[in-house]
Amino acid sequence: MPILPPSGFNFFPRTRGILAGAVCAASMFMAGCQTQPEFRPLTSEAPPPPTFVTVPGEETCQAAQARYALGQALDPLLLEQMRTRTGSKSARTSAVGAPLPVPADPARLNVDVDPQGRITAARCG
Repeated sequence: MPILPPSGFNFFPRTRGILAGAVCAASMFMAGCQTQPEFRPLTSEAPPPPTFVTVPGEETCQAAQARYALGQALDPLLLEQMRTRTGSKSARTSAVGAPLPVPADPARLNVDVDPQGRITAARCG
């Protein structure tokens, strides 16, 4: 005697997939309705722009004005031109990597010179 499927609604493989997808979508929809929304106030105010910190004494010495001299051979005339352009009160030279003196003077231009006598850096302090 042949085994026959039970009478009634017949589930085909394709119908099962569609039905499973519909049940999954419905359950996700219901789960989405259950979560509480995050409170975010609506405002048209923009945050303040970032502020830039100025180093004390930077107004008297602008080391960026001495960039033109990088790579040039140092001589007393060039050192004086660098001091004048940066607006510093004094200027001094030091070997590359030499430690700076402890009482730093923000109005002094420090010029780093390599062993060949070329300017490698200029900074205030």
